[in-house]
Amino acid sequence: MLDRGVGLRVFDARGDRAALTQRAGIAASLTHPRVVRVFDTGTDAGRFFTVSELLPTSLASVRLPLSATNALNTAIDVAEALQYAHERGVVHGNLHEGNVLLSESGAKVGDFALSARSKSRDRSDDLREAGEMLARVSPVSPGSDDAFGRIIDGLRSGTYGSATDLLNDLRSLRPSSTVTQVERPTRNLWPVAIIAVLVAVAAFGATRLGHRGSNSHFVPGGRIQGTPLRVVSVQDFDPLGDGREGHPTVTNIHDGQPTTFWSTERYISSANFSGRKSGVGVIFDMGSSVNVGQASVLFVGSPCNFEIRYADTKSTPVDQWQTATTVDTPQLATALQFSPHTARYWLVWITRLTQGAPGGGSAWSCAVAEANLYAPKE
Repeated sequence: MLDRGVGLRVFDARGDRAALTQRAGIAASLTHPRVVRVFDTGTDAGRFFTVSELLPTSLASVRLPLSATNALNTAIDVAEALQYAHERGVVHGNLHEGNVLLSESGAKVGDFALSARSKSRDRSDDLREAGEMLARVSPVSPGSDDAFGRIIDGLRSGTYGSATDLLNDLRSLRPSSTVTQVERPTRNLWPVAIIAVLVAVAAFGATRLGHRGSNSHFVPGGRIQGTPLRVVSVQDFDPLGDGREGHPTVTNIHDGQPTTFWSTERYISSANFSGRKSGVGVIFDMGSSVNVGQASVLFVGSPCNFEIRYADTKSTPVDQWQTATTVDTPQLATALQFSPHTARYWLVWITRLTQGAPGGGSAWSCAVAEANLYAPKE
């Protein structure tokens, strides 16, 4: 059984039960990384309630205004949620700081269609409310000549006709060097802990491993010859699950930033996935067959047992992926060398979970900050 916290929203007993059920069904139909999931509905003592994804922190509970970077990232996340919902004919109806929730992977919008006002509202109302909210959380003063400020003013005045136009304008403000996962507004202290671990590992490596050779590349946990191989894409891999093992954060495992991470789902019973499966992981698509003979993996919290596997096709059954190396005594940061193999698809396959991953509490899970593949040592 998954150890997954959920959020309950209880509605006024005087509400129209049929209308609430219909609106909750619309909300539950939205499945996007930027939308808070609604899992179920029910009644208790005559009161209707919804069961949704639990994200305890919202924009209403963080220090405002946000930094310029955080405000832009949050605006983009909200615009992505609105674009997705609007394309499906769903309006929010009551957008404000309290229903913009914060997660490891960024902001998510909750309570789509659940407001009694949503039936009488349209997309333009959502966009105006987004503008009013961003004006309150952004450090940009109203009427300023700042590009982000002009977008906010355009939202508030009703200039924008669609969330798609808004999203395109917001994305154009991101520096071209911005990587997949950037600074997010969150109270999570794990990035600080990760940096501290990296400093300690670097100091240890410097004393234990000696000077760096001309072809040697330092990585947490050791030295690897060469630089990380180019990866076309990464994909979460849970062949016996729902296909979304840590899906919203999967790109964090290979984004060049050790302050972000991918995490598995949380399992309540044991380190062996509560007996439900042999493992989960992340597939690296290299774009074409490449020769790999080294790898580095940096965990967050506590290290997990894992394997590096490979296959020629992504659809290969999990038990037919070839194993390049197995790590049963992992370190927080691990540098690996193994017999070279050539394949397009490579799999970081978690075989045993641990306790101590961020937000996992007493549950069993695994969090990986960075994983990289390298050509064989010359």
